[in-house]
Amino acid sequence: MSQTSAAAASLVRVSVSSGTRRADLGVPGGIPVVEIVPELARELGVLDSAQASHGFRLVAGGGTVVDPDRSLAAQGIADGTMLSLEVVDPSTDKVYDDVVEAVADVVETQFAPWTARHSAGTAVGAATVFFLCAAWALFTARDSGALVAAVAGAVAVLLVGAAAVLGARTQSAGALALALTALAFAATSGSAVAAGDDLWGRDLLWVGLFVAVVGLLGALAVPQHRLVLAAGAVVGVVAAAVGVVTGVLGVAMPTTCVVVFVLAVVLGNVLPWLGLSSSRLSTHAPRTEAEIDAAVPEIDRAQVRAQVTRGHDVMVATSLATGGAALLVTPQLAASGVWGTALVAAGCVATLLRTRHSRTRTAVVLAMTTGIVGVALAAVVAALAHPAWRPALAVLLGTTGAVVVALAVLAPRTRVRLGRVADALDGVALVALVPLGAAAIGVL
Repeated sequence: MSQTSAAAASLVRVSVSSGTRRADLGVPGGIPVVEIVPELARELGVLDSAQASHGFRLVAGGGTVVDPDRSLAAQGIADGTMLSLEVVDPSTDKVYDDVVEAVADVVETQFAPWTARHSAGTAVGAATVFFLCAAWALFTARDSGALVAAVAGAVAVLLVGAAAVLGARTQSAGALALALTALAFAATSGSAVAAGDDLWGRDLLWVGLFVAVVGLLGALAVPQHRLVLAAGAVVGVVAAAVGVVTGVLGVAMPTTCVVVFVLAVVLGNVLPWLGLSSSRLSTHAPRTEAEIDAAVPEIDRAQVRAQVTRGHDVMVATSLATGGAALLVTPQLAASGVWGTALVAAGCVATLLRTRHSRTRTAVVLAMTTGIVGVALAAVVAALAHPAWRPALAVLLGTTGAVVVALAVLAPRTRVRLGRVADALDGVALVALVPLGAAAIGVL
């Protein structure tokens, strides 16, 4: 009878909570806390493998951590005390008695493991590189005519089918890579249809038609990236239009390229905002007393998310289409002379400065990629077509790179005055497109 009374007297009646769960328990007050913590976690239903590996601790009122090596009674915890059972923060310093365990913990927490998903992505990436090399090899043999056209066209269709299979298996990145690779084979197939024609002429008509058809097939096969592949089809339509105007109607190639480039840059700065407006989201400020007193309509969050996502996808697709069209005609403009090169530089500056008004990472990356690739492509073509420009190009590009590093890397901070200069430069670059284009075609 005395042993039962002593055991009851040693119990401490406390309230233990963990998250939204709570229990009023009588726990032994004379044994170390570390021995009763697992039972408390099991009683509250929070003892799982993920949390148990980190451990638990008891926290009393005021945020005081209960010493796990001492008993509740020794720490002055009496009946009616509120305790909180918390998971130990895994980021806190740990004490090891085995270096092997310490090394294993570092490897587990600091280095991302290689998974089957990474293996699949690497395999698709390697296959894409090999396919692109094969497309280039076929392009160099386009003089063979119908044979190259048939082989490249068949590979393009097979790649679209493979992209559809990957898309159905929720491997959207691999599906997009194969579908875009199919566009390269489509261009190769189109270039071999009329191998005797000039590539930058009537032959461009077939290239554009084949790219447009395969792009539309890819958009149907990979619905997750429908707008991206449709943008590739639009670039194919632009290429076909250039081929018709220059190869069939006889318009000079520099003139056609100037018109395409100016339209692409201007539309690239306007159409993305139209894409955002396609989300059809607007606010209606109350104007009358009845509207002010009326109940506020409920906002459907799922519908808003869907509309914003659709508007963003349209913006990305228009940026891809206009950027691809501008890059398509960049080599011809850079090879045409100083005014064509200056036109490309102005258009790329306007595209790069457009990123100041972008919020999403995708929009910024697209504009930056288009502008940087355009400058690099123009510089390489100009250096090859105009050997006398090479020293000046080296100095100009090197100076530009040094300024970018100094402003964006060594001293990265917001500069209000520099922002105003960028606003003015953006306007000047857009306004200068028309006179530079006129000078490039010899009107001025």
